[in-house]
Amino acid sequence: MEDACQILPQVLPLSADCSLCELTIHRVAIMIAEQRSPDEILAELCARMDTTSEEHQAAFFVLRGGVWMAGARGSLKPESEAAFLTIDAGQLSDELLAAGAEDGQCFEHGWSRCLCSETGELLGLFVYLAGGPAQPTGVHAFRIASACRLAALALEQANLLEELAYRADHDPMTGLFNRTYYERILSLRLRSGRADNDRTGVLYINLDRFRLVNDVMGHLVGNQVLKEVGKRFHECIRAGDTIARVGGDEFAVIVQLSGGDEQATTIAEHLLAALTAPLWVSGHLLFVNASIGIACSDRNSNAASLEREAYIALYQAKKAGKARAMHFHKSMASTPPERLEMEKRLRFALEGREMLLYYQPQLDFATGLVAGAEVLLRWRAGDLGIVSPAAFVPILEETGMIVEFGRWVLREACRQGQEWSARTGFLPRLGVNVSALQFGREDFVRDVECALADTGFPPELLELELTESLFVGDFEKVWRAFEKLQKTGITFALDDFGTGQSALSYLHKLPFQRLKIDQSFIRPIRDGEALPPLVDNIIRMAEALSMRTIAEGVETSHQANLLRAARCHEGQGYLWAKPLPASEYADFCARASTAAPGGIAR
Repeated sequence: MEDACQILPQVLPLSADCSLCELTIHRVAIMIAEQRSPDEILAELCARMDTTSEEHQAAFFVLRGGVWMAGARGSLKPESEAAFLTIDAGQLSDELLAAGAEDGQCFEHGWSRCLCSETGELLGLFVYLAGGPAQPTGVHAFRIASACRLAALALEQANLLEELAYRADHDPMTGLFNRTYYERILSLRLRSGRADNDRTGVLYINLDRFRLVNDVMGHLVGNQVLKEVGKRFHECIRAGDTIARVGGDEFAVIVQLSGGDEQATTIAEHLLAALTAPLWVSGHLLFVNASIGIACSDRNSNAASLEREAYIALYQAKKAGKARAMHFHKSMASTPPERLEMEKRLRFALEGREMLLYYQPQLDFATGLVAGAEVLLRWRAGDLGIVSPAAFVPILEETGMIVEFGRWVLREACRQGQEWSARTGFLPRLGVNVSALQFGREDFVRDVECALADTGFPPELLELELTESLFVGDFEKVWRAFEKLQKTGITFALDDFGTGQSALSYLHKLPFQRLKIDQSFIRPIRDGEALPPLVDNIIRMAEALSMRTIAEGVETSHQANLLRAARCHEGQGYLWAKPLPASEYADFCARASTAAPGGIAR
């Protein structure tokens, strides 16, 4: 209690932005149940308290929004509600005294009670002003205690409503506005600008090579970098302009152009200059640059077209060497819009649940039964329909988004496999493609372990399909990653063998269980032709290394029979099935299980 008394002189008189509400006591419980405005509830509480206080000639107020020191929250316990704190009327602001005075009354004495939540959080003060020094007692003290409890409920409701409103419009990481708010304000600015003949500019900002920060330092450091960058950017914009975080490492600024396009250029220069000083984050000294695309509206602009132009300008800024700002001009429209639009939409595809997995069966040549499936990523992009992986996977790899998407594929495949097991008892081997970039990350092993632990999928049925590009670079690092992953119990397949950096010397050093023969060797085989010697040699080499072989791109029975005769173990291709959604794959497996041993399931 002594700590609370010491703090009170520091919070009174009230700051100008404090919210003062008259108090009340009747109908308050009903009003809270009806979710009425907290201001209404407190006003009703005060009005009734005033009418029951003639004997004390008192007035009542709730103080909310005062500047409390951090120590006060820890020192004020819920039990401090049980007593009153004496307040010197001279410490109260003129605004408070004027609000309490009526017909020339003067309140020379005051007491307060802390308003606390059920968890003990300090919400505000209940202030009691009186003309005499006597503290409230008896029935009057009971009424004040009841009023305090109801006022605390009202303030808790006010805090909750404010928090929900804040979260709806703000990015939780940086505290800047979010994409939803940004799009709403941009549309409003453009509409009002047409009416007032004002112009609007959009600055689209992307951090250069930011994925390297995440790859090398980890996401925790990356998140701290985003917070610091957001803070610096916010300090650069003018009053009336709007800045938002609109994507992972993307920001956008809406600028009111009252003095020409050069205003947007000036702000862009300030934003770039804000990143010239290094960032000191978690003990690391980091240098971050950004590229900025600028687009300015005309009378025909809408939010979508203006944002697209800013994005095209951003793309050109990156193409020109990064760490610069560029204005959109019409000659830039020759940049393939499909590529730009696809990259932009991919950044929100996971959040929008547009990605899904297909499964292409892999059949055992000896039994004709399903041995497993290759997991393939598909994108259902709204009005674009199903987008070919050949169109979007290169973009994922170029931008580094392949890491985030790959993590999702790994977890979702394990979840789906476990669901099949629970529903049908069938648990297939699942081959998940992993990019060299994803495999080389320090946290990749943890991603695999978490996917297995969280879903319960058996590790021996998870197979990582890796390409020969893995051999380009630090082989010792690759070997260490294999050692760690082997301990989880998963298996490995060498994918697209023969099409890349065929480092044969590494094959016997790395623990690949399966070798996948690329479809480019299989599809050209016509009916009546023999198996190409190269394919036969690949099968023999794999056999010598105790590796099973899977042939991709099998489309005819003739190709399948040749491969089976050459002792290839498994096949995958349109002869049996194209890639299937999860439900159809389960049905296919059920049908294939009835195939005769040694046959080819159709």
